[in-house]
Amino acid sequence: MLPLVQQLEFGFTDGQKREADEASGEGFTSGADVCETFSSIEPQVLKSGFDRGLTAQCAESLLCLGLDGVAAVVEVQWNSRMRTTAGRAFWPDARIELNPKLEQLAPDEVQRTLLHELAHLVAYARAGRKRISAHGVEWQLACAQLGIPGERATHSLPLPGRTMARKWRYECPACGEGFDRVRRLKRWAGCYACCKQHNGGYYHRKFRLLESQLDVD
Repeated sequence: MLPLVQQLEFGFTDGQKREADEASGEGFTSGADVCETFSSIEPQVLKSGFDRGLTAQCAESLLCLGLDGVAAVVEVQWNSRMRTTAGRAFWPDARIELNPKLEQLAPDEVQRTLLHELAHLVAYARAGRKRISAHGVEWQLACAQLGIPGERATHSLPLPGRTMARKWRYECPACGEGFDRVRRLKRWAGCYACCKQHNGGYYHRKFRLLESQLDVD
């Protein structure tokens, strides 16, 4: 789901053509027709995380949508470092990453998440260099053609997150307000409220945050 993904560059390899109906979505078969064999191949997870079966499914659907160039390079991987994110898509790399926990928590969601992310690739491929919203009308159209009309932008799966202890405390010597952080600040910082109120929004050393290390068991 696009971190995401909010920073993709849009472009195609030289020589690729996109017909007018490809951009508008006209002339394509319905999602049910396009993906009627989509769930026929079981996931094949290799040590590298690359999934040959799911990659083949995505390539087949992209070919059905006339996106031959993307079909030739699309890749699906399992990423064990993902925690609360179910899946994500990378463009123009044409790569989809899935959370392995999906198979443990909700096996049926593997296909839906895969289609959700594939729709991102379809939307960006059709957009070319035009900037589009990650979950805008282009993505919604792609979802419908892939067989998941009305797909939501976010998931509600119970994927466990990671709790990290906050080790550093920062307080303003002037107003006493402060906050805790997991990671230590790399540079000096000032109290925003005090700098804004007393120094026109500019940093002043008398409002420099005081650092202290918390006692974490």
